[in-house]
Amino acid sequence: MTADFLFVSDDHYADNLGVCTFSVLYHMCPEADRVRLFVMDCGISARNRERLRRQTSRFPEAEIIFFDITDRLEAIAPRVPTKWNRAIYGRLFLSELPAEYPDLQRVVYLDCDLLMDRPVAELFTMPMNGKCVAGAADVESEGRKKALGITVSHNYVNSGVLLIDVQEWLRLDASRRIIDYINSVPDELVYPDQDAINYVLQDEIFVLRPEYNMMWMLRRPELPRMARWMESFAFPEEDLLYAHYRGKIYHFAGKNMWEFYGISPIFASVFKKYRRMSDWKGTRRHFGSFRNFVLWTLVRGKAFVTGERDLHFRRLENRKPDPREFDK
Repeated sequence: MTADFLFVSDDHYADNLGVCTFSVLYHMCPEADRVRLFVMDCGISARNRERLRRQTSRFPEAEIIFFDITDRLEAIAPRVPTKWNRAIYGRLFLSELPAEYPDLQRVVYLDCDLLMDRPVAELFTMPMNGKCVAGAADVESEGRKKALGITVSHNYVNSGVLLIDVQEWLRLDASRRIIDYINSVPDELVYPDQDAINYVLQDEIFVLRPEYNMMWMLRRPELPRMARWMESFAFPEEDLLYAHYRGKIYHFAGKNMWEFYGISPIFASVFKKYRRMSDWKGTRRHFGSFRNFVLWTLVRGKAFVTGERDLHFRRLENRKPDPREFDK
């Protein structure tokens, strides 16, 4: 089995990409005969590209392939007023990959601000029921469907993790249609790429369980508040509890992993685990602001006093990889 993954990054997020890709390689190389990491390069420095290649070379089954789309991204990036980095549109260049890699059948797109904590080999063999895209429901599903005019019977998924049938994507001319939609309603989109993917492909989407995209705001203490806040809670609580302790992919959902202030002990511990094994293990963590440092201190103090931190580490202990395997 070949496991193909797609990433998009510029140099600002290269540190996140480094730890993210390590977590993918660590879990997928034992499961697949070959692992390919396709990176849509939106301005990654030569130094960081070399670090990524060197890290990938530690896994004989793997290769990393860079596609420099800096100039093309500037030419096609929709002019939408948004706080998001223009790199969010990089995944739309997926349609160019089959020309050079005709064997590409399925690809798992992953944002750089997430970590794989269990293998996801089943994504490459599971039935997609003729659909083009699969993803986990977003926490704002109901509100975004109403705002975009997506019918209640359709799904709205978070675009941080997407399982894509490449041939269906090409048949539907998805990349062009998504860009056209973004440009047609630029002022109505909160999450331009995500909103457009869900609107244009609404008949072609089915939902994955939350363990494939466990977002930090769905940590256990927040479930009652989230349920009150949202018009229709997207996830059964039992599914979220399972995902919280047996998650496959943990998603920091827009937060830089290096600045993450530990609001969820399980997320902080998963990040620490893979950072110390990756080629980024010597990179100092930073908090981005004094406010984040204060929050981190308060959260860690509370977790220590209540025992929540120990609970999370005990839950993680039976699957914590041994960093000595990668000391060399």
